[in-house]
Amino acid sequence: MESGRRGDATKVNARLNWASFMFGWALAAIASTASAQTLTPSSDAQTVAAGTNTTPSIDELVKLKQNPVSGLRQIELQATVNPYLHNSGKTASNYSIQPVWPITLGEDWRLITYTILPVIQQPAAPGESSVAGLSDTLINLFVSPQKAGAVVWGAGPSILLPTRTNPALGSDRVALGPALVLFYPQDKWSAGVVLQNGWSLGGSGANRVNAAGAQYILNYNLPGGWYLYSNATITADWIAKERDRWTVPVGGGAGKVFTIGKQSVSASLQALAYPVTPQNGPRWSVIGQFAFLFP
Repeated sequence: MESGRRGDATKVNARLNWASFMFGWALAAIASTASAQTLTPSSDAQTVAAGTNTTPSIDELVKLKQNPVSGLRQIELQATVNPYLHNSGKTASNYSIQPVWPITLGEDWRLITYTILPVIQQPAAPGESSVAGLSDTLINLFVSPQKAGAVVWGAGPSILLPTRTNPALGSDRVALGPALVLFYPQDKWSAGVVLQNGWSLGGSGANRVNAAGAQYILNYNLPGGWYLYSNATITADWIAKERDRWTVPVGGGAGKVFTIGKQSVSASLQALAYPVTPQNGPRWSVIGQFAFLFP
């Protein structure tokens, strides 16, 4: 019995080491890319800096980062820790790389690509082994006007790709659906929402997907690149039983945009509670983000 437990622990540690290696390798690659790109300033800086011939200031970068379809290029690393899960009391974690990259579509339009590639550590149910590895990759594509009005918007498809490395970490089917972003920027504060729903192309049981997300965005900017924010996603799994359908996080935190050498970066931390959550869902979570910004 003990040898079986040791074997399971060895497998779990191997998976965790593999996930940590992949995430660390990606981080090193991103850092190298960031260092290389600071040598040649982007011509897009003039566009993003509201028509000026200078690169954006720190306070301008804060506003650009907060706007989901501003055209600011960024690569974000995010770590989410969910301690004391319902029923099990164990801790789950999610690490993701999230590149946001704009593509110009002529003088009037741009395409914003927003990709989330997650690595998940999922604790074991009683009598089972823990699981760690890649989950499914989410790609949102937003077509947005170059010249924004009072309300910024973008619309396009949401695509879920089956990149999981374990059946417990996602579906084996492609899922498609619509996505919409609305954002209202002001001088010191801003608010927005990202709405989406995806349906799998076939599949059954755990491989069938019909899920919605509503990401709310609230920001209040302070001097010196500091800001207060609340940014979380309410989800609904339409296939799950009604008691396990909704996940509703509430909370907030603080962040700062600054420079390391010539590289613009952003770091933030927030805590969320879950007044509505599935039976095996999180009670609360801590989310840390670090992003490389390329104006």
